[in-house]
Amino acid sequence: MLYSTILLTLLLLILIPKQRAQITKEITADLTDSAACNNLERHEIEHRLSTKTPYRAIANYNDTPPIYNGCHPTRIWSIIRHGTRNPSKIIILHAQKRLVELQSLLLQQSKSNLCAEDLKQLRRWSWEHIDPDDEKLLVAEGEDELIELAERMQLRFPNLLPDLYNPEWFYMKYTATQRTLKSAQSFATGLFGRHRIHAITYPRPLKQDPVLRFYKLCSRWKTDVDKNPETMFNARSFNAEPAMQSAVEHVRAITQLSDLSVQDVQLMYTVCAFETAWQRHKPPSIWCRFFDVNSLSALEFAEDLEYYWNDGYGYELTHRIACPAIADMFAAIDTPNGRANATFYFTHSGTLLKMLAHLGVARDEQPLTHKDFGKERLWRTSEIDAFATNLAFVRYDCIKEEPQVLVMHQERVVRLPGCPQDDDLCPLATLRRNYADSVERCDFEALCQAAN
Repeated sequence: MLYSTILLTLLLLILIPKQRAQITKEITADLTDSAACNNLERHEIEHRLSTKTPYRAIANYNDTPPIYNGCHPTRIWSIIRHGTRNPSKIIILHAQKRLVELQSLLLQQSKSNLCAEDLKQLRRWSWEHIDPDDEKLLVAEGEDELIELAERMQLRFPNLLPDLYNPEWFYMKYTATQRTLKSAQSFATGLFGRHRIHAITYPRPLKQDPVLRFYKLCSRWKTDVDKNPETMFNARSFNAEPAMQSAVEHVRAITQLSDLSVQDVQLMYTVCAFETAWQRHKPPSIWCRFFDVNSLSALEFAEDLEYYWNDGYGYELTHRIACPAIADMFAAIDTPNGRANATFYFTHSGTLLKMLAHLGVARDEQPLTHKDFGKERLWRTSEIDAFATNLAFVRYDCIKEEPQVLVMHQERVVRLPGCPQDDDLCPLATLRRNYADSVERCDFEALCQAAN
């Protein structure tokens, strides 16, 4: 290497100035081209993928058991979103058509802002191997997320979560989908080992589970929120805001495709998110290459608006209807007999977000609107609703005081509104009092009766 460098230097010195300038220009161009590949760090991408964020980006890897003097954990109730999955059928079909068209246009350009390695990655890109009928199936990364989550939870609570399965101790349930079934099985693998999971018994899964997917049973929510065009007002309006327009212009400049629409850019972002989530040991998706931090942040915010109004704090009805799940939690941790000591539910994004809003987690002082980009906010789906998002309530029985509850979200302690803010533990009686309406006055049928 040293010999080659010396030889190149001598060659440049003896060349006439014009030739020397040309070679220097070519070498500089090569160096510049190489540098162009080094755009965003993996963490800058992974932390801005909204509900497609891989759990590894936000997981708490500190698995030290929480110790509270005079208290020991006796029960746990946890609800967990499925792990990383395939996209929906419509996203797969759009990617197989529109992104292939964009791929072709990018590769036909005589002059490109992409470096050699990016072009190589773009040429190799294909979704032909993804069958649209395999929509939303859990992928290998999703299995790993749940296995690792279970292993960390077991290390934190070894006495509460023994590695030997006992149906009287463990109660595990999933919805009628492959992604929650596989998530449950993967979680069980993390607790008991692969050779033991055949012994686990699960209750029959329900398409419209009153606890795991309560909103599917709520006619009023479907009409007043989910199918209401006004629910998407802020998300739609944000497309015309400077931040989103700037994001689209940035992608147009990088791709040199001036006709790209907002929908094209959002599709690129979605595929960037899925492909990045799938592969922890490979570089981020080639479709992430066209974004910078600002454009990723704008696209993330657009999704935050959608989920805020459809699944979060936007409408009071949305989070009020989570009361059956809250009531189930209290029944599990506050019932001496008749319930398993460890309850684990495997469900979906819509359930977790509504429950978090019901509990008052990640609540901003003012409703989130399309004018709020750039402001500090608590409602960030990349942090609160990644794949494998989890919420846990752990009951502690204490020698000198009443039962206490440790609440954890994403494996981190959460101090709920109305609970002591200087203590990890919240008295069970206080928690019950704070959410009395959720338990004693949860008239789900009345809440969900569609207006005539």
